[in-house]
Amino acid sequence: MSVSLFKPAFLKPKYWSSWLLVAFSFFLAKLPSSWQESLSRRLARRLAGVRNNRLRTIQENIARCFPEKTPDCQKALLQDNLYSSFLMVFDLVNMVWRTPQQMTENIRLVGEQYLQQAVADNKGVLLVTGHFTPVCQMFSQLGRLLDCYSVYRRMDNPLLEAQIYQRAMNKYSLELIHRKDIRDMLAKLADNGTVIIVPDQDFGLKRGCFIPFFGIQTATITTIPQYAKRANSQVLMFNAYRENGGCVMEFEPALENYPTGDDIADTQYWSDWLEAKIRLHPADYLWMHKRFKTRPEGEEAFYN
Repeated sequence: MSVSLFKPAFLKPKYWSSWLLVAFSFFLAKLPSSWQESLSRRLARRLAGVRNNRLRTIQENIARCFPEKTPDCQKALLQDNLYSSFLMVFDLVNMVWRTPQQMTENIRLVGEQYLQQAVADNKGVLLVTGHFTPVCQMFSQLGRLLDCYSVYRRMDNPLLEAQIYQRAMNKYSLELIHRKDIRDMLAKLADNGTVIIVPDQDFGLKRGCFIPFFGIQTATITTIPQYAKRANSQVLMFNAYRENGGCVMEFEPALENYPTGDDIADTQYWSDWLEAKIRLHPADYLWMHKRFKTRPEGEEAFYN
């Protein structure tokens, strides 16, 4: 679905700095991929020792989730994660300004048959994944494989929303659904649509409960099995990691006998799956978000 990218209001002075950011994103996307990789590596090395809130969040998450690693190994993982995260920024601008073929030419698919089988089953498909750093490549590939929808958080700045997110989506068979439009999402699923959801963030306990994740009690939404039940949809999980300048996308078979009726057990299932995938490629997960912000009563906060 094509979306209008321009409104007369975008010419107002308050948006001029936003236009500069859009222009800068165009410039970054025109850099050769080898330059993008080199710049990401240099920035990662330079910033690995810097002290700021975002880096402290990454350090805290790595220390909590991998206490068995030595301080030197944790530091090396932080630098590798910064490198992968800078590449994620380049992936985003590339998704906006490069062609879909350029975005997906270095993606290796594993288990694509499971996705195609689920889509052909004349039933909605809820695709569950995590915040892996090749997320833009993941979405680009899915947007070329089939018509699908993705639940997301809309940008606060309407110009950047149009010129970044919507400009990118206009190239793909991928439509964004605001995360508050749950009725719309469920309607798409019930109508045999395919919806991507990335549920691994801390939304508090209003829609979830504490679930062990890396051995840490973690506020986790329990709505995935609820959505599947309400829309009578299949649930299929997929992940991605970086490999030799590109990335690998892995699709799992659609879950059998899911949901089971036990929302907590079903939530624990996909959370355990996510943890197992992260442990295989820990540098390619978005450790900069505050996954453990909500703490059980009486427990000290993780992040200052």
